[in-house]
This record gives sequence, C-alpha cells and structure tokens, in this order.
Amino acid sequence: MELDAEKATPGEVFWLKAGTASIWLTTALGVLHPYYRSVGHDWLSRLGLPDWLMWVTCAGELVLAIIILVLPPRWWLMAAQVSGVTVFTIILAVLEPSLLAHPFGMLTKNLPFAALVITVWLISREGWTGRALWILRAGTALIWITEGLFPKILFQQPMEVAVVANSGLVPMSAPVFLMLLGFAQLISGVLALVLKGRLLRWLLMAQVAALVVLPLLVSVQDPMLWFHPFGPMTKNFPIIAGTLGVLHRCSR
Repeated sequence: MELDAEKATPGEVFWLKAGTASIWLTTALGVLHPYYRSVGHDWLSRLGLPDWLMWVTCAGELVLAIIILVLPPRWWLMAAQVSGVTVFTIILAVLEPSLLAHPFGMLTKNLPFAALVITVWLISREGWTGRALWILRAGTALIWITEGLFPKILFQQPMEVAVVANSGLVPMSAPVFLMLLGFAQLISGVLALVLKGRLLRWLLMAQVAALVVLPLLVSVQDPMLWFHPFGPMTKNFPIIAGTLGVLHRCSR
C-alpha cells in the first residue's frame, strides 16, 4: 500500500460496485425476454448444452449481483467475476472469432468491466493507490482504442455500415465516416491515458456523453440489442461508472 494513498469513500466504492453489479443484474433479468432466450438457445445448441442451463446461469447471476451490492468487496468475489468473464470471452472467441471485432463490443467491453472489478477490490483493500487508479483508467481508455481500431478501421462489418447509412445523420459515405470515427475513438483512448488536468476532465466528460448517446442512436434501429445475452448495450453501464470514477478522482 502506498503511503500517500487516499482512502476510498463509501460512496465511491458503492458506485463502482453498482457498475459491476449492473452487468450481472441486466443479464439475469434479460432471460425474461424472448429474444434473449432465442439467441441463448442458438449458442447453447452450438455447445451441445440444454436450454435449462440458461435459466440456472441467470439465477446465479442475479444472486451474484445481490452479493456484490450487499457484501464488502472480497478477493474471492473479484476472482469469481474476472475468471467467469475470462472463460466466457475465451469460449465465444474460439467459437466465433469475429466477435472480437464486433462493432458493439460484444467481447471487447469485457476488458473495462474486468478492470472495474479489480479496481473495486483494490480501493477497498489499499485505497486509491496509483496502481488502482491506473488500472481503472487503462480499462476505460482501452475500450476506445479497441472499438476504434478493430470494427471501424481494420474490420468494418456490414451491420454497422448499414446502421450508419440508415440513420440519415451522416452526409458522407458510411465506410468513410466509420473510419473517421474510428480514428477519433482511437485518439480519444490514447489521450485518456496521457492527458492531465482540465483537458483530461473535458475528454472524460465527452466520453461519458458518447457512451450515453451512441447506444441510444444505435438502439433506435435495433432495440433488441438491449436484450442480447452478450450485453452490447448494457455493458456501457460499468464503463460509464468507471469513467465517472476516473473523472471524480482526477477532479480531486
């Protein structure tokens, strides 16, 4: 523990815990929607697994969300979340490698989530050390780098091109717009790691706004994404919580 580490306030710990719990809670409740069950059935079939496992898993996720909110952070709770997300990511990446470059971050958004989970445990154990803040900062910055580089610059997908083209908001070619947006996101992620002071705070506020606005624009054309079991929209909640956490600490 660093000698000058500032103790995390109960409000900070709860806010970040709520960000991690949001994923397990929304995924657990999503099983009530038929679209969620339809997608879940297809993936379980590919693995040769029965549908009832989906219900059992969601029940476990609901219990996990409650435990996260009620109990103080524990190492085993952190380990369970990180290992679960890691196994989930590896299995899906092996079955469908294109998910690693999915335009809505089906798998890449697991990186900032894992960083948030580790940060919650660290700040409860040792306070806001440089290590804790940088893990959170790197996690929230990395999603902008991966989202900009892979689905928008290197591996554009027809799904996202169609969303942009059909939006009626872009006065240029959809692929060109996506590439420009990708460079903007890539630069945003790098700057989030190197900027300091007021410029960093402005950038973080802009990122939070984008994390709110962009999913809303996408969901106008495909609202079912909110009920997808891989959480392309709901995984923005922990990223927002983590970004606000970095913003709060940098403001101090």
